[in-house]
Amino acid sequence: MRIAGNILEHSTLEEGYDFFVTDRWKKKYHFKISYFPVPVGFLSEAVEVVTGKRKEPYMFAVLSDFDSDLEQAELMLKAKIKRGVNRRHLVQDGKRLRISDSQVVRGRIEWNDDLSDTRFDRILVVDGRKITMEMLYDLLEEYEGWNFKLSIHDRTEDCD
Repeated sequence: MRIAGNILEHSTLEEGYDFFVTDRWKKKYHFKISYFPVPVGFLSEAVEVVTGKRKEPYMFAVLSDFDSDLEQAELMLKAKIKRGVNRRHLVQDGKRLRISDSQVVRGRIEWNDDLSDTRFDRILVVDGRKITMEMLYDLLEEYEGWNFKLSIHDRTEDCD
């Protein structure tokens, strides 16, 4: 952790320790795990180490009180990582990407400064994939006439 002006800066990728996990499809993932103080307690964070620009990293977090057992928080974070990498929300159907049969999509909303394939400055990250708003429109196209539920959660909350 370093101080920049009046702000504490932390980089889990630079300061975290290595954690490796293999999903049920035998794909191996490399994460950096770190915990650090935030105003309301400790944030335990895992960021996937990725190379290249093709893939967006998985990111997981657990928020704990100041008096919490950090080893327990770390175990909760590792369990969250394992659940996350063992889910698939999108499937490749020939050349077309579609929502899996569970009809549930979980991910995160991110800032996007690469407007080469979208006109929006926000993307969704689902299954480690960058999903533009145009791609989301295509994913939803087959569900015309259906009902849906959209819920937004803090990054430390489970979306189950």
